Amino acid sequence: MSMDFSESPAHSVFRESVREFCKRYVEPVWIDIDERGLIETDLIRKMAENGIYALTISEDLGGQGGTFTEAAIAGEELAYHAPALSLAVLFIIQSSWPYTFQLYGHEDAKHEVLPEVAKGRAAIGIASTEAHGGSDVADVRLHASRDGDSWVLRGEKSMVSLPGIIESLPWGGGWFTIARTGDPKLRHNAITDFLVLLKRRGTRDSTISYRPWTEIGRKGLDTSVITFDGTRVSDVFRIGEVNAGFRIAMEGFNLARSMIGAITVGCARWLLDTGRDWIKQREVFGRPIANYQSISFKFADLASELESARLLCYKAAWVADRYYVQKDGSVDLGDVALYGAMSKLKCAALAVEIGQNVMKWFGGAAYFKETPVLRAWLGALSYVLGAEGTENMLRLIIARRLIGREYV
Repeated sequence: MSMDFSESPAHSVFRESVREFCKRYVEPVWIDIDERGLIETDLIRKMAENGIYALTISEDLGGQGGTFTEAAIAGEELAYHAPALSLAVLFIIQSSWPYTFQLYGHEDAKHEVLPEVAKGRAAIGIASTEAHGGSDVADVRLHASRDGDSWVLRGEKSMVSLPGIIESLPWGGGWFTIARTGDPKLRHNAITDFLVLLKRRGTRDSTISYRPWTEIGRKGLDTSVITFDGTRVSDVFRIGEVNAGFRIAMEGFNLARSMIGAITVGCARWLLDTGRDWIKQREVFGRPIANYQSISFKFADLASELESARLLCYKAAWVADRYYVQKDGSVDLGDVALYGAMSKLKCAALAVEIGQNVMKWFGGAAYFKETPVLRAWLGALSYVLGAEGTENMLRLIIARRLIGREYV
């Protein structure tokens, strides 16, 4: 049995190309993005032109046909060069939910929407959370009723991603939306997924309204409460079979989590590198604070943890590739869910821990915007607080897989 922990030559070349893109277009503007709360459409277009945005969309639909390992590489570099994470989060949303739509969507709908996403002219977000339910996706109350060749949606979603970005893009886009299409008592057996378009070729659906939330971090990525007031969706935009949407939606979350580990690792790398530079130059009592073991030993512990977390996040991507790209029968969806959950649980928490320690090394200066470590820490914090699954939901996924559902 042999193991090789080095990147393949192709992956190394790809990483370097993403890094050069980030140094040129991302690094100079990441603080401005976070300060203004806006990702410019021109930057999204440049990402698409350089084969980064919507990386996993197939070549047949205008995309790059990239692997999830490549998505992890790109996500890590985007997060390292823009550690407030809004740009990296936009990237993983466009690498997971459009891919899930590609797997299960109607051919006509896929060929209409996904080439526009691949060009950076559109975006697909996720509308799953509801205020009463949080992580309990099986308890959704947004109702979709059949009306001929269409469905009519009524209800509300909370913490919906990207409406402002979708409005700003030339073609538009919408959301992978999880709706109730049967008896609520049936829970996950009466859920159907739809692609609901807010804006299509510049035309706005007036039955959809939204109220923005004000995030404390990753401010370039907008989030809102969305109201669907009799929104009509053609059956062509149904994703998968009627009442079979729960499992499909879980696939989307699993794929997103497989990349969340990578972007929080990128954020953590930036934080630790920034902290290392600081402790080597900051002098107290006549010597750099790196000379004090209370700091240098903690740095050593965090660097060791980061190395282990990085290995885990790439294993999650590798498992996803074995299932979706290589069609390896020895891997199943449960494995993708397991390693995605492990990766997000480990990497996000570590990024927050590293951020807290780096801010302590900076001392009081870390409490001011002029010291940017706070921006990165707040970005990582979003994933510890619950975005794409709370920590306890991730633990439940892991425990059920390793111990057995009959026990957990």
